[in-house]
Amino acid sequence: MTAALSALLALLSPPGVDLTLRLEEVEVAPRAAVRAVAEVEIPDGFHAYAHPTSLPEQIPLTVRFQLDGKPIESRCLYPKGTPRTFRLDPAPVAVYEGRVRIPCELRAPETPGRKRLKAIASLQLCDDARCYPPQEVSTEVALVVRQPVKPLRRKP
Repeated sequence: MTAALSALLALLSPPGVDLTLRLEEVEVAPRAAVRAVAEVEIPDGFHAYAHPTSLPEQIPLTVRFQLDGKPIESRCLYPKGTPRTFRLDPAPVAVYEGRVRIPCELRAPETPGRKRLKAIASLQLCDDARCYPPQEVSTEVALVVRQPVKPLRRKP
């Protein structure tokens, strides 16, 4: 019974997706723009729907961020998907395959110190025959917000 259940779960579970996050600068001034690139590695033989999707019922690949466990605003520039046709989608749909680079920008907090910046990618993997349940994958990097520089006072 356990082997049969494991085999069924393997059929229903999507393969692993890798997410990496690279920051242009790991040390920034308070309230500075933070430029990052999220890279999602989609396994061979699978695709994820592009952002935006071709059809409303498709689930797009999206990236969001948290700073020290709290959601923060970001702006990501999603690449254009590649049009493909599949058994599930006879009309061409825009998808991502392989490595997907997503440049994003967010704002550093005002308070100085070492912060945990977490990127979370949400997506639904599909192959030519089926789509798997949606999944999320995340990664964390350190972001250091410097102490603000105080202007020098001139003597009158």
